[in-house]
Amino acid sequence: MFDFFKKSRKIILQNDLTSEIVISNNEVDIKKTYIKEILNKKKLPIVLLDPLWHSIRDQIVSESINKNEGVLQELLKEQGKLTNDYKEYGIVKQNFFKQILTLSGELQGEGDTGKIEKLNKLHESTLGANQKIEAIEKRLEEVEEEIEKINRNIIEEIIALGYEYISLCKNNCQHLEKEINELREKVVLKTNEKKKNEQILKGIYNYMHHVVGQNQIEVIDKELWDKEK
Repeated sequence: MFDFFKKSRKIILQNDLTSEIVISNNEVDIKKTYIKEILNKKKLPIVLLDPLWHSIRDQIVSESINKNEGVLQELLKEQGKLTNDYKEYGIVKQNFFKQILTLSGELQGEGDTGKIEKLNKLHESTLGANQKIEAIEKRLEEVEEEIEKINRNIIEEIIALGYEYISLCKNNCQHLEKEINELREKVVLKTNEKKKNEQILKGIYNYMHHVVGQNQIEVIDKELWDKEK
């Protein structure tokens, strides 16, 4: 029993009466394999940046999705930092180039040792900036690939589990429709019964009103009917 639940997932649908089913991980994996093939060349939105996903996020219970979303969030943070670093080092590199051009122009007519030394340091700093930019570019490519991979994995999981939720909702809808029809029939029966009682009440009251008269009926009403209320 324990092994079964280790290799299975619980699909929970939160409503007035919580519904749940248990499916094997193998079933989900089979669906994900098929979904992966279908979505292979399709550009997918980043789930954490997709408002439509957030609108249904709380309706799908999945430890796997929760875990992968955490990984994706960290990757997106790293991507943002790398992008900012790339821009900053680009600005630094441009400043080095400007200083190099200025010093190179000043050195054309003179051989200032101090300026030559400063120029050499600027060249070294530029090379260092280039190396840093190349390292950032390389890591950015890696992060983008990781984001693409984990994001696809999440969406494949969402769709695979989504069909299980759809199946559960359809079953619940059929069950609820049956209950609604039964209640509707009861409402019709009770409504007809109420109408019959109203007709009997009206018929008897009209007869008494006809025989006794309005003034006397009002007296009798106060004595008998009002006291019963």
